[in-house]
Amino acid sequence: MANGGLVDGVLRAGSRAWRRIAPSSLRGLAGPLMAGVAQRRVFMALAQAQPDPIPGPLIVSGFLSETRGLSQAARLTLAGLRSAGFAPIEHDLRVLLAAGPGHKARLPAEPPGGVWISHVNAPEVLQALGYLDPSSWLDRYRIGYWVYELQRVPDSWVRVSRAFHEIWTPSQFVADALLAAGVRVPVRVMPHPVALAGLKAVPDRAAFKIPPNDFTVLAMGDLTSSAARKNIVGAIAIYKRAFPEPGRQRLVLKVQATDPHPSMQAEIEKAAGGRPDISWRSESFSIEDTLKLIASCDVLLSPHRSEGYGLPLAEAFLLGVPALATGWSGNMDFMGGIPELLIRHDPVVVQDPYGIYRMPGQTWAEPDVADAAKKLRALAGSSELRIKLAAQGRAGVEAQAAFWSRAELEKTALGRLVK
Repeated sequence: MANGGLVDGVLRAGSRAWRRIAPSSLRGLAGPLMAGVAQRRVFMALAQAQPDPIPGPLIVSGFLSETRGLSQAARLTLAGLRSAGFAPIEHDLRVLLAAGPGHKARLPAEPPGGVWISHVNAPEVLQALGYLDPSSWLDRYRIGYWVYELQRVPDSWVRVSRAFHEIWTPSQFVADALLAAGVRVPVRVMPHPVALAGLKAVPDRAAFKIPPNDFTVLAMGDLTSSAARKNIVGAIAIYKRAFPEPGRQRLVLKVQATDPHPSMQAEIEKAAGGRPDISWRSESFSIEDTLKLIASCDVLLSPHRSEGYGLPLAEAFLLGVPALATGWSGNMDFMGGIPELLIRHDPVVVQDPYGIYRMPGQTWAEPDVADAAKKLRALAGSSELRIKLAAQGRAGVEAQAAFWSRAELEKTALGRLVK
């Protein structure tokens, strides 16, 4: 049996045997072992002579049925491609990864060649490659769409990048992080085509129990992306500095995935200090309800320590809501010319008590609470200012749609390899 067949056999037999004999409480322990074997399969396949990609279908893979930002970004890529006249084939990777290794899974288009865009980050896409039959992807032009939030991606990502012909990223910040780490395949900035998604949302304060006339500030964060990076507690400090006493203002905190961070509720309650004008919600919202919540507020506040792009900020601008955000990282591509909405900051060494970011020696931004509070008060005092700045932000986001025009996409591999 050839080495590739041996690895396939180990994957299939190991997966079947472990499911048959192991109690459910222990099955997760086999994950790292199976993942390691799957990864070996990927790099063994890449060590063979690589066929030149030929024209064929366009496939986009991602966690397409989920609600987190990475999933919404993948759906935006599909919308951008369709707006340009392409007909991408959707492929939900969650189904593939749930099936496990050793099942000879294939991409959903049998015709060979073409372009495969995998819209998940390096760790997940390496797992997906290992679970797929190599003959399903070796002859396709492979594009990885990746996002990261520090100034240098992990070394493991550099190794995975060798499985791709090029990498797309949503911002110059992420592109620089890839190049700084040593990625050698071409890196192309492709901002999320938010303006092409046709975002619509009717404000409905009653649905979210927001008083109709209160100046309402919204802060959001998916805690699986690091509570420290999203800095929800920092948003509370800024709001309280801007409005020391309860009045006709309100802060709404929308957080997701509190289960992995049970201490977060205690931190939020301690920071809020019993203020009745500060409330928080942790239930899972649909994309439609999330957009409705943004549209129902007056300002989106994002004192983030780093963003790969800043998708909620772009969505807020398109919904007519100004976003007050830290003036650093991915959001600067569309916010750089609006100083009234940029929070001053200082570089600090990354410290993430939640363990999402563990690379020593890296820095991110620590937003200036006083500067943010001053700018938040200015926004509270003038609806005209809010309208003007939201329009400037909208123009910045809409300008990024040019990256997804048919003419621009024809200059990429899609122009010569998609039929």
